[in-house]
Amino acid sequence: MSENGYPNSPCGQSGHLTVQEHPRHQIYWEEYGSGDGEPVLVMHGGPGAGCHKSLARFFNPDRYRVILFDQRGCGKSTPSARDDDPTAALTDNTTEHLIGDVLRLRWELDIHGKMHVFGGSWGSMLALAYAIAHPETVQTLILRGIFLCRRADVDYFLQGNAADFALNALAMPVPGTYLDFPTAWQQFVAEIPADERGDVVKALAKIFAMPPHNEADRDRALNAASACVAWETSASRLNRDENSQSRPNPKYALTVARILVHYMVNGGFLGGDGELNRDNHYILDHVHRLKDIPMHIVHGRYDRVCHLYQAEALVRALRAVGNADLKYFITTAGHSSLEPETESRLCTIMNDLPRMSPC
Repeated sequence: MSENGYPNSPCGQSGHLTVQEHPRHQIYWEEYGSGDGEPVLVMHGGPGAGCHKSLARFFNPDRYRVILFDQRGCGKSTPSARDDDPTAALTDNTTEHLIGDVLRLRWELDIHGKMHVFGGSWGSMLALAYAIAHPETVQTLILRGIFLCRRADVDYFLQGNAADFALNALAMPVPGTYLDFPTAWQQFVAEIPADERGDVVKALAKIFAMPPHNEADRDRALNAASACVAWETSASRLNRDENSQSRPNPKYALTVARILVHYMVNGGFLGGDGELNRDNHYILDHVHRLKDIPMHIVHGRYDRVCHLYQAEALVRALRAVGNADLKYFITTAGHSSLEPETESRLCTIMNDLPRMSPC
């Protein structure tokens, strides 16, 4: 293993799996490492970011069978939310559907026993939701950058002082990511109509829900999507010059932003949907389902996308229900899994896990 994990692990096989016929959804998957190794299912972030081969870098290819997949609507999965009309990609695209897709992928790849589940940011929430639904299939949870998808968690990152911004761009009414990245925040808020900044998530949902009739409509959606993705990118790393932010790829930005807002405006589809579901506490309310699963949690102390308080809330809830096999690490890092200390810690965890019998 190099100091950066296993960055050159080759893809052994890949394919598309039809997970639903009406409407048709196909998810793209890739496999890395040993075909008869311990299975690891990786939940990518976003939502909507898609998988990338760099996610295989944490796993010894001689020991693990690593499965990456693009969740519905993103990456190489079809239909894609990057299209002019993303309706098909967002139809039947909920957390419950994503959990079902994991079960179908397990069956397709002949994984019938337990597996390690690895996820960061949105992927940590999806991993938790999956484990709550199917704890009997989970050997270990390895989570980074905990996201619980409560309204306060989303508002910390996306709402901030937006409602007061037009009157005073430096107003500090509540804690939030905006306090640490004022230039990047200004660029993001500028794409939200001033009279709709009282609820940034709802404002973005309105922009993305409008079918584009002309180039101006397309530009409006693209500008909002690019601003949304650029904002997250700016806040993800501890060492970053927010004044030198490059413009994200347009298709990628549309995919990520549309799916992100689709989930956030529905409270992550955790136990329900719609406006009222944004106030859910689903993960913490069901944490007793995770009591017997060994768990490793890594969170950056300076994570401003998913604040450390989310990891603290989860860890305290797990301890309260009696999870006796929980290891919690706070790194001197921001949000990204590729921050040096976080990356090193994740690699060490995977190298040191007790071995399980291949399935």
